[in-house]
Order: sequence, then structure tokens, then C-alpha cells
Amino acid sequence: MKSLKTVIMFELGNFFRHKGFIITTTLLSLIFIIGLSLPSFFDMSSIIPGVASKENQTTDSKKAAQEDAGDLTNYAIYDEAGIMKDTKLLTSHFADSKWTFTKSEEEVKKLVKSDKVEGGLIVKSATKFSYVVNNSSMYDQTTEYFKEVLQLYYRQNYITSKGLDFNEFEQMYQVPIEASMDILGKDSANNYWYTYGLIFIIYMMIIFYGQTIAMGVTSEKSNRAMEILVTSTDTNSLIFGKVIAGAIASVIQVTIIIGSGIISYQVNSAAWNGMLDFIFKIPANVLITFGVFGLLGFLFYCFIYGALGALVSRTEDLGKSTSIITYVFIIAFFVAFVALQASDTTFVKVASYVPFTSCIVMMVRVAMGTVNLIEVIISGCILVASIVVVGLIGAKIYRFGTLHYGNPLKLRNVLKSLKKE
Repeated sequence: MKSLKTVIMFELGNFFRHKGFIITTTLLSLIFIIGLSLPSFFDMSSIIPGVASKENQTTDSKKAAQEDAGDLTNYAIYDEAGIMKDTKLLTSHFADSKWTFTKSEEEVKKLVKSDKVEGGLIVKSATKFSYVVNNSSMYDQTTEYFKEVLQLYYRQNYITSKGLDFNEFEQMYQVPIEASMDILGKDSANNYWYTYGLIFIIYMMIIFYGQTIAMGVTSEKSNRAMEILVTSTDTNSLIFGKVIAGAIASVIQVTIIIGSGIISYQVNSAAWNGMLDFIFKIPANVLITFGVFGLLGFLFYCFIYGALGALVSRTEDLGKSTSIITYVFIIAFFVAFVALQASDTTFVKVASYVPFTSCIVMMVRVAMGTVNLIEVIISGCILVASIVVVGLIGAKIYRFGTLHYGNPLKLRNVLKSLKKE
């Protein structure tokens, strides 16, 4: 136990002194803190719609300010058919726009060509118009909006010609319908984005630290440090110490980064007007499942990475040795995305009990679907038992491969040799 503690403290020191660990943790935390605090110090309502404005302005004063700043979209229009006697419908569909009525089609084209207006519209009849623009944009929706306007004008003129009241017809067509949704289970649409983010955190955490642990084992073999280590402590303490230290370091790093984001958003939530609630307001049961299953999955995969790192003597051979488990984890990663779309299917339910996938999929099921507590407990117990088995087998592979130098060992041959023993 003393040697295990020594290895853990030594490996933790290596992690905490590593520049990559310090820079990544500090940089990501600062990005969250500074980025989420900006609306509290600067008026960002013009950049990010929905963010609370620093000034309480009336609608008229905002419009006037926009005109002064030149933020209105300028259009030229030639009403050849003479159907737009009332501009109310036009201005209601084109908010923050300024319209210049011309006397000819050539005048519209001249204004567009000289860049005095962003676009021009030529109304040829009650059901036909053309849109004039210098350079078309894939994001320009002017044609679609103006179609709606022209349809309204056509209806207005037709109904009025019959001696009827257009406003009464509009009220009949635009009766407000009140709708509400009672969600008895989980709000998948609202939970999607934070679940998506948590999947990526688990993925990056296991891939990064798994490769780091495997690289550390291989590096110790390549510089012959392993020969000294195995004579001063047992191999079980070495691999368990490395994996546990990696788990502690990853938990600290992820807690600092996620914690800085959640706390910064809570402090500045009023300035954000609740815009990012769908990302940062994560239910406690999801966070607990993420923490428990993320940590268990980390231990499960990192024991395998550590054992595979002992099979090679050169760092350039490491990629080939660890590729198998990396591919397996990538498959688990994609299974999690399947679970995001359909969390209650039989396939996803089975995957939430398989150790290779349960560390991600069970968290997705808790966030997006309906899961009984007993299911979570059973899945967790299976994963814990799998960690014990993988840890013991990994320790034997680690011991077998630590003092083997030369060509990379094949996992199949090592397992056969261990079986004979």
C-alpha cells in the first residue's frame, strides 16, 4: 500500500508539472470565465440577439439609433401595378428596413448599381415581381419575404373589391391558438446540447489520458527506467498507481474547467437572459451519472491502455499497439450518438450494460430517456466488476511485458502465455 501511494504521488506530480496540463486547464477555464462574463461588462445585445441590453431604450429610440448608425436595410421599389397604396403590410414584414419608391424600373436598377440600396423590387402585377440585386447571397431571403407581402396585398385588394372588410378576414385567419406541452418524461430537445458536450468530455478525457498513460509506460521501457522501477516496487503498484493518478488528475482538470463555466454562467446569468440555460443548467442526477460512469469508464479503459503500452519497447510502435482499444472506444462514442437520437431503443438499452459502452451510454439514457435506478445500479456494478477483471488481467500483462524488449508483443500471444501459467 505504501508503494502504491508513492507511485500515485509521483505520477500526480508528473501530471501537475506537465506544461500541457497547466496550459490546457488554465486556458479553457479563462475562456469560460472571460467569455461568459463579457455581457456583464459590455452591451452585446447587438452582437448576440437575446442578451440583455445595458440600456433600457424604447422601440422608437432604438429605431432612430439604427437609422443614425446606418443599420437599416435600404430597398428601392417600383410599383408598376399600383397595388401598394398602403405600406403597412410592407413595413411589417421588413422590419428595420427603409423603402424608396421610384417612378421607373431604370431608376431602381440605377440605385442598386450605385450601391445606394441593397436591393430593388419591381412589382409588375398583383402576382408578379422581379428582384434586382448586384450580387446574390445564399442567405438573402428577400424574395421569400416579398412573396408573402404580395400575397397579402392581393388578398387585401380582392376582398376590398368585393365590399368586405379585409381586417376582419385577417383576424379570422390569424386567430391565436394557445398550445402547451406536458412532458411526463425527459425534455430531449432541451437536454440535447449539454448531453452532447458531456459525451465529448468523456471521449477526450479517456483518449488523452489513456494515450498519456500508455506513452508513460513505453517511455519508461525505452529508457530502461523500468528495470529500476520493478526492482524497487511491485508491478501491480506501478500500473494501479499510474491509472489512479491519471483518474485523479482528470477529475481535477475536468472539475476546474466545467466548474469555472457553470459558476461563471450562474454569476452572469442575468446578463445572458437565460440564453445558455440549455447548456449550463444540468440536472444533478445527470451530473452524478456523468461523474460516476465517466470515472469508472476512465479506469476501465486506462487499465487496458497501460497494459498495451507495456507490450512495446519503442514509442513509435505504440500507435499500432493501442489502435485496437482506440477503435473500440470510437465505436462506443458513435453508439452514444445513436443513443442521443433514440435513447429508449433495445439496442441502446443493451449497450448501456456492456462495459465498453456503458460509461457513455448510461449517462445519455439518464439525460435523454427514462431509466429506473435499479438499471443504473446494475450497469454500474457490471462496470465495477469489469474494472476489477480488466485491472487484474492488465496487471499481469503489464508484468509480463515490462521486462520484454525488442519486437512488439502480440496481445493474443501474451494472453495465451498467461493462460498457461
